[in-house]
Amino acid sequence: MGQAADTWDRLQGMLTSGDLDDLPSLYDIDAIYLEPYNPPHRGNLLIQAYLKDYLAGKEDVAITAKRVIEAADGREMAVEWTISYEAGGRRWSDLPRASFFAFGDDGQITHHRDYT
Repeated sequence: MGQAADTWDRLQGMLTSGDLDDLPSLYDIDAIYLEPYNPPHRGNLLIQAYLKDYLAGKEDVAITAKRVIEAADGREMAVEWTISYEAGGRRWSDLPRASFFAFGDDGQITHHRDYT
């Protein structure tokens, strides 16, 4: 795997730890993050703020990548993954997710779409 997969590993680690301080370095300043049921989040700082809010109240977060597919040129990547966490007094386990990424020339994420 190449640089795109390395970026996924860094993102996964940040989401699991809840430490998103370095998240803007993964995304282009004008990146867009799309997901069902929410308006688009545009810009690395707004993406960081949204993901911090999403993780608020979640403890013991575990993310497992089931499949990572990286384009030969490293410009696109798809990840099938699950997330588990504790919230609201119960454990939510192995919730399926899929993410699709596009990367700019500098290796930063320019487009991120999640499906639940």
